[in-house]
Order: sequence, then structure tokens, then C-alpha cells
Amino acid sequence: MNYNVIAYLVYIPVTLGLSIWIARTLHKNSKVFLIDAFKGRDLAATATNNLLQTGFYLLAFGCSFMKMRIRENPRWEGNRMVYDYLHTTQQTIEELAIKLGSFTLILGLLLFLNFFIMLMLPKPKVQQVQNINEQI
Repeated sequence: MNYNVIAYLVYIPVTLGLSIWIARTLHKNSKVFLIDAFKGRDLAATATNNLLQTGFYLLAFGCSFMKMRIRENPRWEGNRMVYDYLHTTQQTIEELAIKLGSFTLILGLLLFLNFFIMLMLPKPKVQQVQNINEQI
């Protein structure tokens, strides 16, 4: 088995696992903010929360799969670009670090984008917040 296959076998479960963990954490912790933003309408808040989670999954998985391809040592042969495979354990670890690090940064940006969206939702009045707190 070559080093590229090993890199893919590490990359895919790590990125999918990170995406699922962050999406579930975001889904669990954002419901309170959404109930507050939707003035206590639980069904609307739950539906929005589920849609945000689905969108997060789509963006995260899409970025993960788009960044998966490993291109090592590009060079020109005639009129086309040729890429070599990874040849050593060190190259494999370095490539995985770059890929997983950049993917983690993308997930962080998606998380902050989600927070930004929730902050932009209209704020309820103080009386409505007190009613929501009493219901919880």
C-alpha cells in the first residue's frame, strides 16, 4: 500500500469525525439562542437549528472532499503537469498536517459564521426573554 492511500485512510475519518462532532455541539448549544431569537416559538427554532446543522454538514463535508486530493512534487513532462506520490512517512505526516490544519481552520470559520448568523437574528424584548426563561 502506498503512502497516499494511508494518508487518505487517515484523512477521511478524521475530517468526517471532526465535522460531525462540531455540528452536533453547535446543534446542541445553539437551540437556546434560536428559541430566544424566535420569541419562544420552539418549532421554528428547532426547524432552523436543524437546517443550520444540515448546511454545516454540507459545507464541511464538501470542503473536506474538495481538499482530499494529495498532489506531491508537481513537475512538467512535455506539455502536462505530472504529480508524484508520497514516498516517505515524513512526507505523509507533513501532508496530513497541512490538510487537517487547513480543514480545521475552515471548520472554525464555519462555526463563527454560524454564530454571526445567530447574532444577526432580531432580538426579542426583555419581557419576551423573561417569558422564555420561565418556560425553560
